Amino acid sequence: MINFLKPAIERRYELANSGIGTRRRKAEAICDYLKARPEDAHTMMLERERFYSACEDLLRDRDSERILLYFPLKLLENAPGPFRGAYIDAWYRLLEVEDVRENFHFGDCFELDARPVDGLERVVKCAHLTPWLLKFGYINKCEIQKILDKQQDNEVLLQSFKDTWECVRMMHVMPNDSLYDLASRTSHLPERSKPRPLYVSKKRLKWLEEKGKPVELLTPTAKLEGPFSDNVPAFEPELKEIVAHLRPSEIVLVGGSQLKGYGTTNSDLDIWNLRDLEFSDKYRPGSMHSAHLYFNTIWLGGEYVASNLEQVANRITGMYTDSVDYLFPQIRHKALERLENDLLQYRLLHKGFSRFTGINEFYVPEEMEGDCPFYTDKYRRIATMLYVKYVWL
Repeated sequence: MINFLKPAIERRYELANSGIGTRRRKAEAICDYLKARPEDAHTMMLERERFYSACEDLLRDRDSERILLYFPLKLLENAPGPFRGAYIDAWYRLLEVEDVRENFHFGDCFELDARPVDGLERVVKCAHLTPWLLKFGYINKCEIQKILDKQQDNEVLLQSFKDTWECVRMMHVMPNDSLYDLASRTSHLPERSKPRPLYVSKKRLKWLEEKGKPVELLTPTAKLEGPFSDNVPAFEPELKEIVAHLRPSEIVLVGGSQLKGYGTTNSDLDIWNLRDLEFSDKYRPGSMHSAHLYFNTIWLGGEYVASNLEQVANRITGMYTDSVDYLFPQIRHKALERLENDLLQYRLLHKGFSRFTGINEFYVPEEMEGDCPFYTDKYRRIATMLYVKYVWL
């Protein structure tokens, strides 16, 4: 077996104290319940109580409240009161957060210089959960009405609610006259139109050509919720080839879909040279834009540095966990967002989940990006487990 350093997300999780109240204990309570068979759930009363209690704690934590976006929708029904309160409190806070719309779809964001003048489309993604929150009694028509009336100048938020009206109608969770009343408050907004790139690159043409083609998985028995280092044996020959060409003091970081378990036999590995990253303005160690590069990859080193990889990695990841800069919420939240993007959205949501599970049919209206796995509880269970184990600093 080749000598490599496990991803920092795994090493930190393994070393985390498992005592009461710690992140690892909460993650264990959540993952154990989510991995149980549905038919056994009604007999697991103590496990259920621990599950909802741990989720409640994370929803009240401003660093972890975005777990709300991925929580399995079926488990919102009949949830205990304290959890429901924490959930809706976090939902109201997230109404102030805009995300890139394509992050929750196929990831078709275009190259930087091919993006429209107005930039990438934005969405308040938690608003897209409105039909289920109505169905399970977390909010009602009057509360939505107050939000819409108060936010008449917030076009992104209003548009995000407007996206849901067809789904609300299909799910029969509100009388038609009430739905009409709400819809009238967003009727002045233009219809969404799919953005087009300013030009079509060779890279994009290749992406469009390969999209949807049948593939052969490299590790068809992988656990998508991690640990990722278990998938390394499947592409160890490629890693040996990389190590054989490293200079004695060279360090590289290796990631991508093969490491995460949903790669194909012809997927490329993503490889970053640490020295190049250190001289990059955007991706240098400590940059809030590059946390995923240092936390979600395995590390390989040449013969002079192979035995010191952990010390180097700990120094760099410590910039995110120990640095004074990361006491500032805006910087910290951006770094956490990068971990979330890399683990839950990029590749896994965009194509990895469907590629791995074969689930390609979805039943949510296209206005809500319903033709992707985002609203599928099987995806949401995996995403929730990844979030609680690995999206924290």
